[in-house]
Parts: sequence; structure tokens; C-alpha cells
Amino acid sequence: MDKCVKMMANNTISIRVPMRIKKCGGKKMIILPEGYQMTPPQETPKQDETLVTALAKAYYWQNLLDTGRYKSIDDMSRQRQINSSYMSRILRLNQLAPQIKKAILDGTQPRQLSLQDMQTPFPDIWDEQLKHFGFT
Repeated sequence: MDKCVKMMANNTISIRVPMRIKKCGGKKMIILPEGYQMTPPQETPKQDETLVTALAKAYYWQNLLDTGRYKSIDDMSRQRQINSSYMSRILRLNQLAPQIKKAILDGTQPRQLSLQDMQTPFPDIWDEQLKHFGFT
């Protein structure tokens, strides 16, 4: 008998599944350990508005820098009254692999992916980003 399934004395079966619960966009997600798979019910793709908005800001802010509207991130953050550290983390989203950006815009990104995850350091190489963010 599997170590996660236990037969009780009163013919009750107890099943133990190792998992973590993570908050993601106000929802609770069950995160299974590596090697375990759960087949989720088929859902229609749903965009994460927080991630879509962050990508849009990153693109817009980069365009403002590229066109010379602002001389630097510090200049832009000061004039727009936005924390420069936050602005830098959002601008870094422009370095995401095209597949990741497309998945976010299509709403097909991994459900557990959050903006908080994307604001922490991530690899520069696109294939490594895909693994890092759970796309493979």
C-alpha cells in the first residue's frame, strides 16, 4: 500500500498528500511537490490583470525612456512620484522571454505565477526563465 494511503481500523481510508498552500492574487492555490501531478479541470484562460498591467507599465515606461522623455529611471520616478526601486523592478519585466509575455497576455501563464514572484531576481536567459517561472 502506498505510504500516503493508510487503512484505519474502522474501514476508513486516510490519504495524505504533501502540498503547500500559496496565496495568489487573493486566491489560495494548492502547490504539489515536484513529481506529483494533479489534473486540473479544464478552464478557459483568464488573464491576471495585475500581471497584464505590470507588463503594460513596463512597456510604456521603457518607451518614455527610449524616446528621451526622461533622462533616467531616477528622473522619471522623481517626476512621476513613483518609487524608483519599484519602477526598476517593473521595467525589468521587459527582459522576460516572449513566450512568458504572450502567456500572460493570453491568460495561459501558470496559475501560481504572481507579480511578487516576477519582482524577485530571475535569470537573464529565456530558457532558464521558463523553468524558473514554471512554464516547463
